[in-house]
Amino acid sequence: MRLPIDTGTVKFAETEPTGPVIDDRVEANRGDRGPTLLLTVEEAASLLRIGRTNMYGLVMRGEVQSVKIGRRRLVVRGGLMRYVDELQASPAPI
Repeated sequence: MRLPIDTGTVKFAETEPTGPVIDDRVEANRGDRGPTLLLTVEEAASLLRIGRTNMYGLVMRGEVQSVKIGRRRLVVRGGLMRYVDELQASPAPI
């Protein structure tokens, strides 16, 4: 037996970004403070759409600029943008 599907209760995701945003032209939803200067490794990985382990690898190899505050390793937003710029400038491997 098939159950009826109620299409009247479908909820759609918000159209505005709710997470971190890499570019200053579109600010994250942070109130009047604007975008953050530092991102967690997980936030940076999410922005690049890669896994957390790959992001930690980029950070530990020095390919993406990061700082350590206490026990936390944080990715510098500008360093993340530079990394993406370098990827765009380098020729794609064949």
